[in-house]
Amino acid sequence: MRLVINTNIIIGALIKDSLLRKIILSDIFELYAPEYMFEEILKHKKEILEKSGINDIVFTALIMLIEKHILLVPKAEYMKKLELAEKVMKKIDINDSVFIATSLTLNCSVWSDDKHFDSQSKVNIYKTKDIIKLIKL
Repeated sequence: MRLVINTNIIIGALIKDSLLRKIILSDIFELYAPEYMFEEILKHKKEILEKSGINDIVFTALIMLIEKHILLVPKAEYMKKLELAEKVMKKIDINDSVFIATSLTLNCSVWSDDKHFDSQSKVNIYKTKDIIKLIKL
């Protein structure tokens, strides 16, 4: 199953060695993300380090490990769907339009625990609890 993974899922996997991290590293799913996602994660590095208690070296190693399990989709590929995605997310959270656009481009669902994705009906959204049910962990 192919899924576009939202930034909040990756941040959760960085903060805690949890089921999230295990699922991402398992390759059970084909995971995709907009190409800028890891840049966005780096903006939250200080917060992640504080919450997780890890140091820079461990953070960098985890990012590199997680990055190997996610295929980044170039902006040129999802740009064709961005206008539609922005219309869908305009009143919800315009910043998450890229995840909808990537999902539409790849014709797959989004994995996110952000509740605001539930306010749209253009793409299917899986919460972590849904993912766990799918893999029956």
